[in-house]
Amino acid sequence: MSVMRGPDGKIIDTEGGGADDDKTRRIQRRSTHVESAGGGPEAPAENRTSRGEDPTDRIKRPEAQRGAGDEAPKTQILGRPKAAPGEEGGAAGAGLAEDPVVGWVVVVKGPGRGTSVPLGYGMNSIGRSSSERICLDFGDEQISRSQHAVITYDPRGRKYFVQHGGGKNLTYLTGDQPVLTPVELKGGEEITLGETCLRFVPFCGKEFDWQDLADQ
Repeated sequence: MSVMRGPDGKIIDTEGGGADDDKTRRIQRRSTHVESAGGGPEAPAENRTSRGEDPTDRIKRPEAQRGAGDEAPKTQILGRPKAAPGEEGGAAGAGLAEDPVVGWVVVVKGPGRGTSVPLGYGMNSIGRSSSERICLDFGDEQISRSQHAVITYDPRGRKYFVQHGGGKNLTYLTGDQPVLTPVELKGGEEITLGETCLRFVPFCGKEFDWQDLADQ
């Protein structure tokens, strides 16, 4: 007699014929299908964790990836420090721009004619570079890239001065007079750099200064 064990663990006689043989073959196919589909008995959970696999890894939330004491990143907004009134770039009162206009230079001759550039507190360097406070990049190659000349407004004395910037290119004041030492400006003077001529137009002075508004 030939026997076999079915899926339910019972012993089945396979010697018989007819319907019993068909039943046996069906049981054998079903048993083989169950074993191939299941891939064998599932390993216990403790065996999976012993190999270093955490069953909860698949359901961890993004917050769990940070440390217990970590906080979500925050956006910081940094403000520019305010300069004291009277200093270069300083504001003279609440609600006033940090670098208020104290005067202008207007291009009256050469490339860029008709253009005005504002002056601020302290030293205003002149050149073709965009980093210069007075940028004259209109095509006049005879103007130095940086510090061709400097126009200064002194908020304490409320006076303006023009001086040479230190380069090899000279600056002329009202005609052919070279500027070799600081010269005081009163208003209306023409300053020549290369082929460009600037007319100086003051705004602040003895009659008015932005600091007067701060005292009110």
